[in-house]
Amino acid sequence: MKKHIVVLGGGTGTSTVLTGLKDRGVALSAIVSMADDGGSTGILRKELGVLPPGDIRQCLLALSNASDEVKNLFGYRFSEGSLKGHNAGNLILAALEKSSGSFTSAIDSAKEILKVEGDVIPVTLDQTTLHVIHGEKKEEIVGEHLIDEAAIEIPRSFSLEPKASLNPRAKKAIEGADLIIIGPGSLGTSLIPVLIIDGMKESIAASKAKILFNVNLVTTAGDGGLSGAHDFVEEIEKYLPRPIDIALYNTGDLPVGVGVSADPIAIGDDREDDTRFFGLPLVKNEIVEKKAGDVLKRSPVKHDPTALGDAIMDYLQSV
Repeated sequence: MKKHIVVLGGGTGTSTVLTGLKDRGVALSAIVSMADDGGSTGILRKELGVLPPGDIRQCLLALSNASDEVKNLFGYRFSEGSLKGHNAGNLILAALEKSSGSFTSAIDSAKEILKVEGDVIPVTLDQTTLHVIHGEKKEEIVGEHLIDEAAIEIPRSFSLEPKASLNPRAKKAIEGADLIIIGPGSLGTSLIPVLIIDGMKESIAASKAKILFNVNLVTTAGDGGLSGAHDFVEEIEKYLPRPIDIALYNTGDLPVGVGVSADPIAIGDDREDDTRFFGLPLVKNEIVEKKAGDVLKRSPVKHDPTALGDAIMDYLQSV
């Protein structure tokens, strides 16, 4: 029987993990954040009342076995006209949801079109918005897009309003998993919105799966001063029912031209005796350019899918 891996997070980080694990002989389920409200996704949520399609689309494409023409269609972003900034795959998912009346049915139809092997599951089917109250002045920021672009200070408290319940399909996947992978991805806008869903902590507690955390490559303004890999692990464990079993962090050099504002995340000299941490060269060796028409802030550095997949499979085979 195939080992079952569940990946929790947002679009870019989760899709990178899925790409690295595809065709490795494991069963894959992606459980995807529904807090996204920026760019094309945000417009479609506001104007059509659909659930956010963008992160789901990225994960579907990562697991697709369709022709390049079909995958290029779902990945195409308009760069001019009234559709500027919109992604064709987002529009297709929105149309499928509106025509079927169900986001789950829309995803299932897209899986057939894209010949997806694996499962892509929205963490919740409830419409919800991410909030954070942060800093000594207790400033509130509403919306994942605005939070992602802000300098979030400690102390901070994240919430979803209205509260959102765990999708039963996600619950089943988590409780039957052999390995749960969290990240990579922005703590505040990709990972925490998944982990604070009502029922998530209980489902992870009920699972016998090991927990693997992929530490981000670089710090962001929203990390609230966290700097070492151990800091990020301690932060993510606040939202878990038990400690993580292994943390992977990058030891490779960042590609030239990343910029001085992006600081690599290392383990920290005082933490090198923690056996849960494994440092490996995991960074892609070129800067990732944004596509024309993409108005969102994106990190120019990404994990290398193959290196990340190799490291995850090595761990899975050792437990």
